[in-house]
Amino acid sequence: MELRADKIERDIEILKNGPICKYFKNGVLNDDLIWFSNNNFEIIEMNTRTWNRKNAHPNLKTALNFPDYYGENLNAFVDCLRDLYNKKYKGLILAFRNYDNFVNEDKNLATGILDIIAKESRIWLLTGQKLIGLVQSDNPDLDFPELGGISPDWNSSEWFNDNRKK
Repeated sequence: MELRADKIERDIEILKNGPICKYFKNGVLNDDLIWFSNNNFEIIEMNTRTWNRKNAHPNLKTALNFPDYYGENLNAFVDCLRDLYNKKYKGLILAFRNYDNFVNEDKNLATGILDIIAKESRIWLLTGQKLIGLVQSDNPDLDFPELGGISPDWNSSEWFNDNRKK
């Protein structure tokens, strides 16, 4: 993989490898979030350091401003995620920080949320919107099974293992 070129749009750079992109360094994630903000993307950031099976859905409900009737399960997450589509933006960025902590607490739920985002992203693309999940981890070896049929990759600045060392 090539190092990031300034001429490449970051949304396209990420989406060519799937709608979920992993980050190790918060500074690299912050730089990309600035780019997305400057390019008319809505950004919702969530710190998942203390998430677990009991509080993940209430935290999603609050962060994503889901309605009171949100059923706090993965099926309800799919339904309410579709409602976040907003034509005034180019797309939506869901940025999850400290995701490795959530994975350690409940890998199935943490993976399920990302899988839904990956699948829903394809639907959004068909209608002209972009849905992208950015996942920051303090574990440089964080790995997931295929999400939405695609294995998530590291961002181009940290693609090489040596670039994820503190």
